[in-house]
Amino acid sequence: RHSQYYFNDGNVVFLIEEVLYNVHRYFFERDSAHFRPILESVQGVDEKNPIVLPDVSCSDFEEFLAILYPTIQLLAIDKLTASAIPVDKIVLGRRYGISDWLPGAYEAVCTRADPLTVEEGMKLGVEDIIKISAARQA
Repeated sequence: RHSQYYFNDGNVVFLIEEVLYNVHRYFFERDSAHFRPILESVQGVDEKNPIVLPDVSCSDFEEFLAILYPTIQLLAIDKLTASAIPVDKIVLGRRYGISDWLPGAYEAVCTRADPLTVEEGMKLGVEDIIKISAARQA
């Protein structure tokens, strides 16, 4: 059983390189024309009768599943990218390793007309406040 892609509520079972995947038929029917005819067979209903994909490697199948099952973190990042204010992007970017957010967020904070608010300063911390203040004065 695969540690990440064996869901208790899955309803189609695949066997690839001796690894079982219990996933949700819906995503395959919705997102993959290749799998629709495969899913019409009587195979895949349980572990005893899985759909066997002999020409597919586990790593390739897992890459495909990563597209069908994006992580909660990736979904949150996508949503926050458009809506988060620059100070929050700095704080969250540092905390969760989203380095893509940092240059633009720092630039926005350093070049804006308004100074940092007390609330923003509390979120950022002393080190960031000093660096931002120095950049704004330069």
